[in-house]
Amino acid sequence: MQGSGSTGSGPGSADAVNTDALNAGGVTERIAVAELAASGVDDADDRSSAEDTQVIDTADGTTTTAGGRSPGLIAAIVGGAVLLVLAVVYLVDLLSTSGEIERNTTIAGVEVGGMTPEQATAALTAGAVPAYQQPMTIDVHGIPTPLDPVAAGLTPDVSATVQAVGTRSANPFVRLSSYLTDTEVPLSVQVDDVVLNGYLSSIATQTDVQPVEGQVALDGVTVTSVQPVIGRSLDLSASESAVSQAWIGGGPTALAGLVLPVNDAPVRAAPDKVQAAVAEATTILSAPLRINGEGAGIDVPVADIAAATSITADAADGFVVTVDATAVRGPFTDAIIATEAGPVDAGVRIVDGASVISPSTQGRTVDWAATDAAINPALRTAEHQAAVVYTYSDPSMTTEKLQALGIKEVIGEFTTGGFAAASGENIRVVAEKVNGAIIQPGATFGLNEFTGTRGTEQGYVPAAIIQEGALSTAVGGGISQFATTLYNAAYFAGMGDVTHTPHSFYISRYPPGREATVFDGEIELAFSNDYPTGVLIETIWTDSDITVRLWGTKHVDVESITSDRFDYTSPQVVVKPYGTSCSPSGGSSGFTVVNTRIIRDLTGAEQRREDFTTVYNGQQNVVCQPAPTPDPAPTTAADPAAGAAVTPDPAPGG
Repeated sequence: MQGSGSTGSGPGSADAVNTDALNAGGVTERIAVAELAASGVDDADDRSSAEDTQVIDTADGTTTTAGGRSPGLIAAIVGGAVLLVLAVVYLVDLLSTSGEIERNTTIAGVEVGGMTPEQATAALTAGAVPAYQQPMTIDVHGIPTPLDPVAAGLTPDVSATVQAVGTRSANPFVRLSSYLTDTEVPLSVQVDDVVLNGYLSSIATQTDVQPVEGQVALDGVTVTSVQPVIGRSLDLSASESAVSQAWIGGGPTALAGLVLPVNDAPVRAAPDKVQAAVAEATTILSAPLRINGEGAGIDVPVADIAAATSITADAADGFVVTVDATAVRGPFTDAIIATEAGPVDAGVRIVDGASVISPSTQGRTVDWAATDAAINPALRTAEHQAAVVYTYSDPSMTTEKLQALGIKEVIGEFTTGGFAAASGENIRVVAEKVNGAIIQPGATFGLNEFTGTRGTEQGYVPAAIIQEGALSTAVGGGISQFATTLYNAAYFAGMGDVTHTPHSFYISRYPPGREATVFDGEIELAFSNDYPTGVLIETIWTDSDITVRLWGTKHVDVESITSDRFDYTSPQVVVKPYGTSCSPSGGSSGFTVVNTRIIRDLTGAEQRREDFTTVYNGQQNVVCQPAPTPDPAPTTAADPAAGAAVTPDPAPGG
C-alpha cells in the first residue's frame, strides 16, 4: 500500500481524486482514501501513518482522510461477508436436507427427524406400531377384560401421521429454530366404528349378567334359597364413544384401564336379607317343638312345623317368615285340652279317727291366644320349648276356707242295723253319696235335695217300703233307715230341725219318736247348721249296719228324753181282694209318744228345750183274700157217684 502526503495527485494516478468533482456542490471535504490491494482488504495492513493520509477540507468544515480505512465501509463489508456466509450455509443445508422431516422431530417416541417420509414410515412401523397393536386390559362391570386393538378396529395410521408432519420448511428461520427445539408428534390412529361395535357387542355377550331375583322357599323340611344377582349390561353406544375418544385422544396409554359405562338392572331382595330369612327358617325347622302342658309334654314334628310355615317377600328388600301357630298345634289340640282341669275343692277325709284336709287346687283352662303367641318365639330359639298358657279359676272351697270351718271332732253320731239285703244295698249307695258332704255355717242340708233322683240309673234296687200304711216294695226302698240314722246324728249334734217325718207306724229297730222317713220328691228330711263352724257328714256302711257321724266344732251338749207310750190304737184290718198284690201282716197297735230334746251349752246352761210328739198308727192287719171256691160239677143218673159230696182243696194261705 502506498500513501501520499499531498493534497492531490496526477490525473493518471489511481489515488488521484477529482477535487473539482468533490467541490462541485460548493462543499469542501477531507477524504482519506485507503489504498486497496488488488486482492481485496488486508486487515493485517490496517495501519495509519502521516504519509499515507490526505486531509481534505470540506465546505462544511469537516475533514476526511484520504489514503486510510473508513469505519462505515468496514462494517458494511463485514455485514455483507456474514450474510454471504449465511447464504452459503443456508443453500448448502437446503440442498442437503431437501425432502427430509424436520430435525429433532419425534413421533410416538420414535426419532424421525432428518428421515425421509419413507424412512420415517419404516421406523414407525417397526418402533411404534407394535405398541398400538398389543392387547390391553379395560374394566367391564368391574372385571378386568382384555381388549385387542386390532380386533376392535383400533389401528395406528402411520401414513397419515408422516404426511401430517411433512418435510423440512424452506423458511430459514424455521430451519434455524429446529436446532434449538424438539417436536413431539403423536401417532395418528383410526377407528373402524363397525368393527368396534361388533367387538364391544361380543364383550357384552360374554360379560353381561342377567338379573336374578333372590328367593327363599321350603322344600318339605329343607330351606332353599337363590342368591340375588344385580343385572349388568354394557352400554354399547356410550362404550363405543368412550373407547373411540380414548384411542383418538391418547392411544394405548389412554385406553388401558378404561372403565366402560354399564347399565345396572336392580333386583328387589338384598343378599343379607336372603341370608337372614334362610337363617330364621332354618332355626324354625331345626328341631321338633316341645309344647309343655301341665303334667304332659307334646312334641310337634318338624314336618308339621314346616307345613305351617310360609316365606313371603316383604314390602322392602327382605322376607317375612310366618308360622301359623294354630296349624302347628292343630293336630295336638286334643292332647293340650287334656291338660286342662276344673277347680277341685278342698276336702276333708277321716283317717284313723281324725279329720285330714286335702288341699284345694285351682282349675285351669288353656288360653289359646297366649299359647299360640308363645309358639312363634319358641320356634326361633335353639331350645324349641313352648309352654301352654292357662287361665286359672279358684274352687268354691279353698283350703283356707275349709280350715276356717273348724271340722275337727265328732259332734253327733248314730248307728242302726237289721236291714234286709236289698235295703242294705240302697243304704250303701246313698251313704256313699252323702259321705263327705259339708254343711256351711247357717246352711240347710236336705237329703232328697242333695242326692237327687234315686232310681235304677243311680244304682238303687227295689226294696221294702211302707205305702198307704202297709208294706210294699219300690226302687230305693230302705232309704228311710239311712234317713233315721242321719236324723239322729243331726239331733245329737244340735242341728236345727227344719223338717222330718216319722214313719206312719212304728218300726221296732228305730227309737220311738226319734226317727224319720223320706220319699223321693215328696217327703224330705232337712236340718240346719246354726253354728259359726262347718259340719262334715261321715257315713260308715257295713252289710249289717249303717253309722252316720257329724264332724265339726262342738258347741252344745244334747239330752234326749222319751215319754212312755200312750193313746194306744188297734190295728186296722185290710182285706186285699184275690188277684191283687198282697203281703199279709198280722198288724200292730198304734200309740203316741213325746220326745224332748234338751240343748245346753258347754257350761251346762240350758239353751232350749224342744218337744216332738209322734202319733203312730197301728200296722195294718192285712188279710189276703183266698181264691173263690168253684161251683160243684153237675151229676146224671148214669153217674154211679152222683149225689156224693165233693170237698175242694183249701186256697193258698187260707
